[in-house]
Amino acid sequence: KPTCPLFWKPTYARTRRTFFLHGLGFHDLYEGTQEVFKRDEYFPDLVTARAVRYIDDHKDHPFFLYCAFNIPHYPEQPDATFDERYKNLKMPRQSYAKMVSTVDDRMGQIMQRLAHHGLTENTIVIFMSDNGHSVESYQISQENHNSGLPKGANYGANGGGGNTGKWIGHKGNFYEGGIRVPAILSYPAKLPKGEVRDQAITAMDWMPTILELCNIARPDVNFDGKSLVPVIQSPDAPSPHTTMFWQWQNKWAVRDGDWKLIGVKNNPQHLGNLAEENPEVANHLKDSPEIVTRLYQLHKTWLKDVDLNATNKQE
Repeated sequence: KPTCPLFWKPTYARTRRTFFLHGLGFHDLYEGTQEVFKRDEYFPDLVTARAVRYIDDHKDHPFFLYCAFNIPHYPEQPDATFDERYKNLKMPRQSYAKMVSTVDDRMGQIMQRLAHHGLTENTIVIFMSDNGHSVESYQISQENHNSGLPKGANYGANGGGGNTGKWIGHKGNFYEGGIRVPAILSYPAKLPKGEVRDQAITAMDWMPTILELCNIARPDVNFDGKSLVPVIQSPDAPSPHTTMFWQWQNKWAVRDGDWKLIGVKNNPQHLGNLAEENPEVANHLKDSPEIVTRLYQLHKTWLKDVDLNATNKQE
């Protein structure tokens, strides 16, 4: 029976000193409800060490390991090992590249430990981001900050650094650049190797997918996610989702085919088409009112399905 490790799960353990940095800052690292003090240690190393130790302790039995790296999220404080590699890159790309290499290195340590125990072939590994790249820029705004950082020190994402290709948007909005992220799935014993799939999926699809791959009976509840096994087995399989929905705070989006409607509260604000040469740049809100009406109705129906009180909350 799969087991799960106990991780430090801070609200914002984003810095070398494990401090929440907004305002005056405060220490913010916990294991359960117990405050943990690791002031001068690097949080990504704490997470990696815990993950590696968990694999060591459970290598002889089926296990479930959820490893939520806090990087490359801001503040961009990379491993100095990568300073030389990217010294000729311009900012903010340089900062972001060093952070991504830091993530790769720590994920590599976990993969190496699986290999050390001969577990690579028969272990399902899923690696993905939770959102697009950040363009946030923050600075320490006060003297005597609790983290010890000086006033004026930058701890944001330096205005960007990521690359979304032809897609516009970034973390915090529902344009494709904010929600379209890559994912890597490895299971050498049973899945194809070195192949790429372009079908649209969601993070919610991983649970039913893992259950099917592990031959575990699904609980008698409705899943928002769909098993990706057909997509994994064939590049010609259709996406398991004809319609997709998102909501964060009072912002929402609904996608049906190539059309995507973005809104705030009960106000549709942008209708974009993903098949256009410059996707989502043009706003078709006024020239395609029938599509706006149809997609907005899909959104409202979805709200009722996931939360009977959601419609009232948005009014």
